[in-house]
Amino acid sequence: MYRSFAKIYDSFMKHCDYSQWVELIEKIISEQGIEEKKLLDLGCGTGEVLLRFADKFQCSGLDLSEEMLKIANKKLKGKNIPLYLGDMRYFDTGEKYDVIISLFDTVNHLTSLQDLTELFKSIKNSLNEKGIYVFDVVDREFMDMMFPGGVFVDHRKDMSIIWEHDVENGIDYIDATYFVKHKNGFFEKFEEGYEKRIFTEKEIEETARKSGLKVLKVYENDEIAGKRQIFTLGL
Repeated sequence: MYRSFAKIYDSFMKHCDYSQWVELIEKIISEQGIEEKKLLDLGCGTGEVLLRFADKFQCSGLDLSEEMLKIANKKLKGKNIPLYLGDMRYFDTGEKYDVIISLFDTVNHLTSLQDLTELFKSIKNSLNEKGIYVFDVVDREFMDMMFPGGVFVDHRKDMSIIWEHDVENGIDYIDATYFVKHKNGFFEKFEEGYEKRIFTEKEIEETARKSGLKVLKVYENDEIAGKRQIFTLGL
């Protein structure tokens, strides 16, 4: 996943206000009374969130994409932030954390309840006693609004994005095409496919409970990147 996309991810996300995500996580940490601040970004991508937490937390990151981590390594050079290549469902860094996060609907990339169960079990084994796991998910309404007629198109000065969307057997399939303009005026084409699943609040709560986690708080946020649910889990 994200082999080609890694090359253009930061350009694609340049309009994202990462500071809002950081403020949200810091607010949740404060609300939950977390004093120790050893943090793991699960699905850290190119390291933009870690870059903003680096001076406040003892950070680590994990991602499934080797290409994403190569970029993150360069970006975080000298920050003493360990980065791990691995699957979020079965991760084990050998460390325990006070805060684990998965942002930008990373959890929606899991495609079954079994995947979600495996993730939550790994979270349980990697949290300190009073630690928390914070993640966001999008719902069917979000996907329907994003893909009117099954297509999302975004034309920019230096990039054109076309995502074609379909749903089969409860799985969202996205075929993505990117046309990126280089300094010489020529466009380079990138293609990639993604799979996502919409999890209901009930499914998440039941899976968390069966995995030995508690749902500490759930609320909606529509100010950062479209309407989404934010979950906070603990032991």
